[in-house]
Amino acid sequence: VLNSLKAGSAVPIKFSLRGFQGLNIFAPGYPASRQIACDSGAPIAEIEQTVAAGSSILNYDAASGQYVYVWKTDKAWAGTCRQFVVALTDGTPHIANFRFK
Repeated sequence: VLNSLKAGSAVPIKFSLRGFQGLNIFAPGYPASRQIACDSGAPIAEIEQTVAAGSSILNYDAASGQYVYVWKTDKAWAGTCRQFVVALTDGTPHIANFRFK
């Protein structure tokens, strides 16, 4: 599945870990992204560490019980596809694919 969005957007990535587990939940070098082929979803580039939008790196919303990471995408990614990867400190990877307009 490719989630479609405008290149250059700030994307709130929301996820739950069954309650607050602290803010040091990412494995070193993550979250990260890499370019993928839009037709197959197969990786075509090395993983790059992501850049958070503004000063928001990772927050926990106690009301919803969710973590929120705001991923700042690059305008230069228009017409491409990327795979966003979150790896937790326990080594568990979580992946989402995006197509940029």
